[in-house]
Amino acid sequence: MDTKKQPNDYKAYINYLPEVKAYISELEHQDLWWSTVGMVGKINNENIDSQLLVSIVDTQKEFQNLRDVMIEELIGRYLNQANSEIMLKAQTTIDIFIRNLFERTADVGFLATDDDLIAFMANDNSCSTDEAFIDQRIKEYVAKYTVYDDVLLVKPDGEIKAKLDKSNPVKQSFDPLIQAALTTNEDYIEVYRHSDLFPNKASSLIYAKKIQQITESGDSKNIGVLCLSFSFDDEMADIFNSLSSNNNYALMLLDDSDKIIASSNKKKHPIGRQTRKLADSSKPEKNGNHLNYSAKTTGYQGFYGLPWKGHAEVEITNAFDKGSNKKDLGVIIPKDSDLYLKDLEEVNLRVSTLLLTVILNGKIMSLKRDVKSFLPILDRFQIISLEIQEIFSRFIHHIHQVLIDTVQSKVAFSAALAIEVMDRNLYERANDCRWWALNSSFRQILTDKHRTGTINDKQTQKLTDILSYINSLYTVYTNIILYDSSGKILAVSNPSESELLGSIIPRPNDTSRCLALHETQSYTVSDFHQTELYDNEYTYLYHAAIKDWENIDINVGGIALVFDSKPEFLAMLEETEPKYLNKAINKTTFSAFIDRKGFVISSSNPDIKTNDQLSIPKDILMAPNAENDTIAWEWNQNTYLLGYKVSKGYREYKNGDGYENDVIAIVCTGI
Repeated sequence: MDTKKQPNDYKAYINYLPEVKAYISELEHQDLWWSTVGMVGKINNENIDSQLLVSIVDTQKEFQNLRDVMIEELIGRYLNQANSEIMLKAQTTIDIFIRNLFERTADVGFLATDDDLIAFMANDNSCSTDEAFIDQRIKEYVAKYTVYDDVLLVKPDGEIKAKLDKSNPVKQSFDPLIQAALTTNEDYIEVYRHSDLFPNKASSLIYAKKIQQITESGDSKNIGVLCLSFSFDDEMADIFNSLSSNNNYALMLLDDSDKIIASSNKKKHPIGRQTRKLADSSKPEKNGNHLNYSAKTTGYQGFYGLPWKGHAEVEITNAFDKGSNKKDLGVIIPKDSDLYLKDLEEVNLRVSTLLLTVILNGKIMSLKRDVKSFLPILDRFQIISLEIQEIFSRFIHHIHQVLIDTVQSKVAFSAALAIEVMDRNLYERANDCRWWALNSSFRQILTDKHRTGTINDKQTQKLTDILSYINSLYTVYTNIILYDSSGKILAVSNPSESELLGSIIPRPNDTSRCLALHETQSYTVSDFHQTELYDNEYTYLYHAAIKDWENIDINVGGIALVFDSKPEFLAMLEETEPKYLNKAINKTTFSAFIDRKGFVISSSNPDIKTNDQLSIPKDILMAPNAENDTIAWEWNQNTYLLGYKVSKGYREYKNGDGYENDVIAIVCTGI
């Protein structure tokens, strides 16, 4: 929690901190008394030892130094709290966005290799039936991956062969993006700008990839380009809404020239406005009565996206405002805590001791020299000493309270961030299983198996090849499994688990629920359980039904996705934990995902194992969805500030899609 002193800067913030001004006023009053009483004593007591008066002056200087140190310390703590908040918001704005876009890079790579899309683009004589089929295929895709607002299939010459949004007037594109996608050696093209592909939009975030056909000779032939239009405005509005529990902060997304491309307050910070480039990227910058901070993404699994920045701005008064929603947890920092400001207390004690020594020496000297007229002066110094000691004690307590407030804000924000990241990640898993279940090859081969009762080696190999390709793009799964209507495993993506072929997939209740699903939008998820499909570790399995090729009302099997929960959940927790400058405090900090009964799903604390049950207060376990708060929690004979947030889902995931599974993120820092 230590903050670097800013001797030349801290005075600029005094006017924004009325409590600090009050302390300064009190201390200046005592300083004035000290000077006045000392002067009176000097004038009226010629017989007193001059060294005593020198001691009084020197002690006053010690007091003045301590006063300045404490004022600087308190302002520094407030500034650290404000800086932490604005930096977190700016960093989170860009990092959550980049996490989402990372999933899009896999989407465009997989969809461009879809057999149905390839067949459609390769057919120069497609009929209305073909067009209706591909239209339905695209609609099914966007019904799952609702982050897209349009999908285009474009011929190499720019002709639009299919599109999701029928209100999009484009028929022919001259955007150089098409040729760039056809000729690049990169896996995809990512651009954000106006495009004639989507002429109704001022700017579009587009993911483009060439569609290739394998010829009889085994060569690749470019037959078109897939263009996915990301729902940029909707996504940014959702991010801003999630991060703006305190509406005092203006959040923005800036492009590489520091121009605003998304804004939480378009009236005050309109799209297209040029912002001032900040001189120092390591800390917030004071600009008038505002603090500003811009953050580049830390990246996600090596993906950094376009060179954009998250940006946050707040009025300094609001940045220092404790906020009416910050409840007093009744926590006092114990003296043996790493948060306790021992140095300040020691300096305070030294000044008090010096002053007491001066007073005692003065009284002894006055009595020896029979200078009784100086005794009232010393009595007044004693009163000043006690008053100063009381002020400094309150001062130190106040600084401690600011530290507690800072930790309180951080653990609450980090808990909200952790559950947000989890919901967004698992939303993608629900999408994946439903979309992959509609793969035409899966449906055709499993339909054939359902009708004949057999599957040949060539069919098994084709299923395996497709699953392996999918798993190479979507690495959050340890295995992807296809099973028939009896639950028998037909193919797996992980070659090291090929011994599963022919066995019955475990937990028949899960497969039964999957095989009873009626809609292509439906999916089912296992509870968080220990399974041999995940090396006897705990995880979720996502299931979706595979439909008969000719009758959508008949289920011929299912697909099961084995989520790699152990490293994925741990990464979510570690990436969203608060970071403190005080390394000792960092060591006390940990986080966890728990269920409504307090059972651990994942923890960053090695002493807390998966499926351990924590003694979490019932008020938290029963808290409504989306509740975000902080409590003081006694655990393992230590006091922690515990921030928590109950999951609320993301988009339609856990919000009316039939899936209920409340998870609570907790983030704890020791006091």
